[in-house]
Amino acid sequence: MTTPERSGADGRESIEELEARLRVTEEALRLATARGESLERELAKIKDRHRLATDRLRADLALAREIQKSLLPEPSPQWDGLKLRCFSKPALEIGGDFYTYRGTANARVLLSKYVIAVGDVSGKGVSAALLMATALSKFDASLSLKLGAADLLAHLDRALLPYTKPRRQSCALCYVEVVGVNTRNPILRTANAGCIPPWIKHADGSVEWIDSCGPPLGHGLGARSGYREIARPLAMGDVIVLTSDGVVEARDGADELFGFERLEDAIAAGPSSSPEAMLDHLKVELADFAGARPPHDDVTIAVVGI
Repeated sequence: MTTPERSGADGRESIEELEARLRVTEEALRLATARGESLERELAKIKDRHRLATDRLRADLALAREIQKSLLPEPSPQWDGLKLRCFSKPALEIGGDFYTYRGTANARVLLSKYVIAVGDVSGKGVSAALLMATALSKFDASLSLKLGAADLLAHLDRALLPYTKPRRQSCALCYVEVVGVNTRNPILRTANAGCIPPWIKHADGSVEWIDSCGPPLGHGLGARSGYREIARPLAMGDVIVLTSDGVVEARDGADELFGFERLEDAIAAGPSSSPEAMLDHLKVELADFAGARPPHDDVTIAVVGI
């Protein structure tokens, strides 16, 4: 019987050396397995913490969306002299668009006056939502000052400066007054601070774009240079459309913009029977154009029926 070699001149390892190396390898494997199991447990804990944080964030954003929605007035006020329908949808859970309105018609007022505004705060998400709430509050408070359209925007430009300056944000806003609906000669007065100007679909079917412009609120430029007020006569059967830039900047699958021309065509083709009908028509046109592509920006539309 041959005795196993303990070492050889040719460099081959002995059985004892191989067994020692095997024990070292087994111990390394055991330690690696234990480390892997420990890392797996830590990873599971991290996933649990991430899931809880995500659930809390989703709950917080859902609550923030409900709070932001509650800041907006009802989409359709119960006015006797004017019909209005509003719509606003953020691209994310919360956004920077808003609409608001105020009516002063009552039996003791000889000349009715209705105010409608659409606003669009720069940016998205939480910072835009916070500035949106501030802009909405400042706007509502400014109506008690009884300023004209141009002076009201200049006042708001100054009032928002402390809130926009830290993050270099701004607020675009289109302001419209409809005066004298209870008379034979109602008038539209408008001033614009960097938002999409209003459109009028007249009772005869023609569409007019009120080409008003001015710097967005919160830069101080409008307060220094002033805003321009434009007036237009209205007639029974006219429809006024206000939108945020999320409408004209909507994109389809080929990355093409919805644009001003399509918006004008959509308004021209839309029904004048009621603000609800025109709003539903515009929403369908926008949805058909965008298809499955998710919205890039918040969308707000307000439709006024004379």
